[in-house]
Amino acid sequence: MQALVQTYISEDEYWKMEDGSPIKHEYFNGQIYQRENCSRLHNVISSNTGATLGMQLRGKKCRAVGSDQHVKVEATGLQTYPDIVVYCPPARFDDKRKDTLLEPSVLIEVLSPKTADYDRTDKFDHYKQIPTLCDYLLIAQDKRRVEHFHRDENNHWILLTATQNDDAISLESIGCNLKIEDVYDGSDLPPSLDLLRAPIENESD
Repeated sequence: MQALVQTYISEDEYWKMEDGSPIKHEYFNGQIYQRENCSRLHNVISSNTGATLGMQLRGKKCRAVGSDQHVKVEATGLQTYPDIVVYCPPARFDDKRKDTLLEPSVLIEVLSPKTADYDRTDKFDHYKQIPTLCDYLLIAQDKRRVEHFHRDENNHWILLTATQNDDAISLESIGCNLKIEDVYDGSDLPPSLDLLRAPIENESD
C-alpha cells in the first residue's frame, strides 16, 4: 500500500486526522495509508459473513463486528480496520483509545486485486503477532474461495481452503461454522471451480 504522506506522522497526529475523517486509514511506522473503496460485491460478501457469524454467536460471549472496528497490533504498531472481527472476553482494548481492540480471536479480510498480496503476506505477518488470534480468513471476491489459516497448539499456522458450495469452514475457537453458500449468497459467482483447461475432445476417425 502506498503511503499518503512521506513525512513522519506521530500516532497522536494520526488520530487527530482519523477522528475528523470520513475515510478510514491504516497507520504504521509513522505513515498513513488510505483504505480503498469497497466494491458492491465486497460489501455483499462482508455483510453475509458478518451476519452468519453474528447469528451463531447470539446468546454467547463472543461478538462479530464489521469494518468500523479499529484494531491495533501491539507488537508491531500496525493500526488497521479488518473487514470482520470477532473478539471474546476478556478481550483488551487500548487504554488511550477505548474503541481500539488489541485482542481479537478471528480476523477476516475480503480480498481485492490491489490488497490481496498485502493481506496474504505483510499484513498477515503483523496479525500473527497477536497472541489471542486463532483464525485468519481470506475471502476471494472473483471466485468462491475461502482460505482459512488456523493457529495450532504449536503456534504453527495451518491452511485449509474451501471452494465448493457445500464446503464449510469450522471455527472451533468461537464455536461457529461458516458455509461457503452463505458467504457468497447473492454474489452471482458460480458455485463450482472453473476447469484449468478445456477437456480434450475425442477425434473421430
